[in-house]
Amino acid sequence: MLSSKHDNSLVTPRIKKARMATFAGFMIMGALFYTWSVGVSAFRNHLGMEGSLGDLNFGMVALGIAIGGTIGAFIVGHFVDRFGPRSVIRLILLAYPLSLIALGYASAYTFALMFGCVLGALRGAVDTALNAHGVQVERFYQRSIMSAFHAFFSLGGFLFGILASYLAGFSTESAMIPFTVAGLSLALLSLLTSQFMLSKDELLPVAAEPAKATAAPLSRNWKILMLMIAFGALLIAGMISESSVSDWGQEFLVRETGMTISTAGLAISFFTGAGFIARMTGDWLATRIGAAAMVFCCGVISIIGIFLSTLSHSPVLGMAGFALLGLGLACIAPLMLSAAGRKDPANSGRNVGIVNGIGFGGMLGGPAIYSYLVSTYGIGALFYMPLVLMSLIAIFGPLLMRIKPDAKPSKPALSVTAE
Repeated sequence: MLSSKHDNSLVTPRIKKARMATFAGFMIMGALFYTWSVGVSAFRNHLGMEGSLGDLNFGMVALGIAIGGTIGAFIVGHFVDRFGPRSVIRLILLAYPLSLIALGYASAYTFALMFGCVLGALRGAVDTALNAHGVQVERFYQRSIMSAFHAFFSLGGFLFGILASYLAGFSTESAMIPFTVAGLSLALLSLLTSQFMLSKDELLPVAAEPAKATAAPLSRNWKILMLMIAFGALLIAGMISESSVSDWGQEFLVRETGMTISTAGLAISFFTGAGFIARMTGDWLATRIGAAAMVFCCGVISIIGIFLSTLSHSPVLGMAGFALLGLGLACIAPLMLSAAGRKDPANSGRNVGIVNGIGFGGMLGGPAIYSYLVSTYGIGALFYMPLVLMSLIAIFGPLLMRIKPDAKPSKPALSVTAE
């Protein structure tokens, strides 16, 4: 784990600005993600995908978003390493909000599917690029700050989720209003934010490795690759479980508890608000109990939230269950991505891209499985798969987090070691 001593000797005013920009970038990403979640029911109504008859078609749109996300997450890491974070983020962080507007104005299923793929690709690319940038900023601080970055993802989702819930009240038959307001405002914010990201020549140099470490690069690369796959497997479970709420959660609450669309959107905001609290305290807690124990706690809390949401048809208990699920899922992604980026700082973009790509790739099956479960057993069966995945996280997650790629890791120039 990162050293608990706070050495800020490398933190200049420029790095502080880059950190603030990273917070803003994650907030933009979360705002867009949950504006989509809150607008799902109106989006479906606009395209004639109401109720159970529209579940299959919507599942295909969700699958298109997942396919796009996988491709975007995989390929952008190479460009981040080659051209630097700022050059890449400046382009994709502007295009992402604009793609949400296009999706809101889609008038036919074919166009919705096409725009969904584009939105997904930009979502995956922005996710990888911002996490890679966060890893580079984290290296200057020489301690874990990744969960705090992800907390602003939840904060953006919470704030814009409430705004989108309010705007959704103006029209339950179209998501044009919330998607347009969020898209335009966040596009303008992205133009300002990207100016303060780190360029390639501003990144902290990677210390040269000892001769023994470079003597067997293939062996070391193989161990790192296996570890990235393990991190990606954990990330898959978290991301698929989170997509159950982001893509289907509002519809679940409307049909299972009788909530209005606007109130169900507020429950999604509780989910993201709880995630914000968890991520703001996640770095502090992980330092004290260890990453392995943290993963175990994430799994157990998520399971409790799933049972509360599924076994009760009460709106209040449904909201409480969503809040607990938000608490449990919140720190899985930052734990995986931070560890992945710190293993090999010179290739942090590549490694984060591998783990993120595996996570998004694992989500390819999510929409199809959710569509099958909901179409076959009803929307009450929505959380069956997340229950299994979180059980696996609680059992096997701590074991994987304790695995180290080298028995005797080389000592870097900074006082930073990865768990």
